[in-house]
Amino acid sequence: MSILPKPDRQFNALQQAAYQLSSCTDQIFRQIEQEQILASIVDRIRSSLDLQTILTTTSTTLRQFLNADRVGVFRFTPGSGWDEGEFVAEDVVAEFNSAMAAKVYDRCFGSQFATYYARGRVQAVADIYNAGLSDCHVQILEQFQVRANLIVPVLKGEELWGLLCIHQCSNPRRWEFSEIEFVQKIAAHFAIALQQSEYLEQIKHQAALLVQTTARERALLRQKALVKIVNKVRQSLAFEEICQTATKEVRQLLEADRVTIYRFNPDWSGAFLFESVVDPWKPLVGASPSIEDTYLMETQGGRYAANETFAVSDIYAVGHSDCHIALLEEFQAKAYAIAPIFEGDRLWGLLTAFQNSAPRQWQTDEIELLAQIGEQLGIALQQAESVRQIQAQSIELKQILEELQQSQMQLVQNEKMASLGQLVAGVAHEINNPVNFIHGNLTHLNEYVNDLLTLARCYKQSDPEAALDIKALQAQAEDLDIDYILEDLPKTLASMQMGANRIRQIVLSLRNFSRLDEAAFKAVDIHEGIDSTLLILRHRMLKMNKGQYKVEIIKNYGDIPLVECYPAQLNQVFMNLISNALDALEEAIADGKLCADDQDNSSTPTIWISTRMDEKERVEISIRDNGIGVKGNNEAKIFDHFFTTKPVGKGTGLGLAISRQIISEKHCGTLILNSSLKQGAEFVIRLSVKLQNQSIS
Repeated sequence: MSILPKPDRQFNALQQAAYQLSSCTDQIFRQIEQEQILASIVDRIRSSLDLQTILTTTSTTLRQFLNADRVGVFRFTPGSGWDEGEFVAEDVVAEFNSAMAAKVYDRCFGSQFATYYARGRVQAVADIYNAGLSDCHVQILEQFQVRANLIVPVLKGEELWGLLCIHQCSNPRRWEFSEIEFVQKIAAHFAIALQQSEYLEQIKHQAALLVQTTARERALLRQKALVKIVNKVRQSLAFEEICQTATKEVRQLLEADRVTIYRFNPDWSGAFLFESVVDPWKPLVGASPSIEDTYLMETQGGRYAANETFAVSDIYAVGHSDCHIALLEEFQAKAYAIAPIFEGDRLWGLLTAFQNSAPRQWQTDEIELLAQIGEQLGIALQQAESVRQIQAQSIELKQILEELQQSQMQLVQNEKMASLGQLVAGVAHEINNPVNFIHGNLTHLNEYVNDLLTLARCYKQSDPEAALDIKALQAQAEDLDIDYILEDLPKTLASMQMGANRIRQIVLSLRNFSRLDEAAFKAVDIHEGIDSTLLILRHRMLKMNKGQYKVEIIKNYGDIPLVECYPAQLNQVFMNLISNALDALEEAIADGKLCADDQDNSSTPTIWISTRMDEKERVEISIRDNGIGVKGNNEAKIFDHFFTTKPVGKGTGLGLAISRQIISEKHCGTLILNSSLKQGAEFVIRLSVKLQNQSIS
């Protein structure tokens, strides 16, 4: 039984009901405010495309609503295993430090707590010093002056992205369930914002890729056009063909109505030389023989002479003069872009793209393409000029070559005539002796024959019927010395026969040397060729023998087989080498520098000629002299055409060059020089017994 009077009990009940009603009203207003805040956050997430703005403004709104000291959004560093991160958004009261500047490292979080937070775990701590937290965890919270905190996970899909942190720094705080639930809702909408941000980034990335792809495709098309023109420049020497390709490719790539190549005249007027134009626009090439642009003529190329490009999107909107607009209207142009064409350092002309149908905003890459094509056309111009110069030089060099060939033929002919002179002199000398001998005997033979004829006439005039007047005939015979005639006539005939045989041998030797009656290629006895050469040169040695010294020829012939060769050409080599040896001996004798040979201990002017088979079964022919030898700096040039150490007029410098050419090119052999100054010179020929390629020319 209540001790209170009934009215008092009613008052208390009413008072309690009023309190409950007030509390419920506060809760309702709080819930309404939460819903309003949540709605504003959702609306902000929907309307804003910037994640950072969403996180920052939401942190401010949430801190004010919860009356907390700090609200921050903490993000884990990707790839760190949830052991480190930083605050990416924050709102904090002025009395406490900002958490935005510091990196947070918690080596235990990733292994011990990350999985639970990813499943939705919430941590509400009223007082960090009475919650059983680890010392390292407390130290991290103390770093940010935290006394109580509420931690709610922020997920991105199913992965833990970060934490929404509510900090009370001034004192402990007991977190209400409604507050925890509200913060969880905010974190859930953060997840939506994160997904929205990711989708937006993907869209931006895809858009960027699309832009890049489009730009790349355009760049690729430009590159293909440029490569095609560059290849045309490199492959074609026809400037006209290059220009036609360039104008067509550029027009198609830029989708322009007309692309032209304009060339300046010396007075800076000009004319269109090439163009690519679409219907229905009339061609400009050939329409006017000379175009006079006052700007270009007065400024001598204007800005283009400074290698500048120029583009106009609308000819009526850039302040062109009336005469300039009239000229462009003749070209039917509404917009244009121009790049210069240089030939070296000289402005040669202009590459122009025209848009006739409407104004056009030219892109930077389009103008750059024009400039690049203009540079390539400049290269083509230089190439065409180089080709023209090369062709002119080629014609000039051809004429020079023909003159040189004529000179070379003349020199070779002179060399042949010199050899022929030696040959004729030798043959004349050799034939002269037996001919003189025969000629001298002809006088005696004539006398003998006349005496015999006289005796015969006397015998005929005697009376045939009378007895033979023996005494008269005997007297006549005694007067003619018939006994002597009978004794000397056979000797005279024998001497004349000997001379005739000698002449015959000389002719045979000459024929052997020249091989006039033989095929060009055959197997021959090398020794016969050497001997024939020596016979022809004997007159020269006899002439040298009239002085103090007598030239000695020492032959050391080995056992060698017949050699397949061109005999006449090989004999020419022998003639050149032995003649050079005689020249060297003459020079050494004249200068008193004849060297003594160590091997033969001889100071006599000597030529050694030897043959043998070398280790590679090749025939080796050595022609050595004991003249003064060859200077070291001349050895490398001794076989060069026109090189000679002889005085002017004494040699052509072709003998050794021709000799090496005959040996190496005609016979696939070698001709080398072994020489030391004051120790003589040795020329060594090596030939294969069988010539491998008989078709060598």
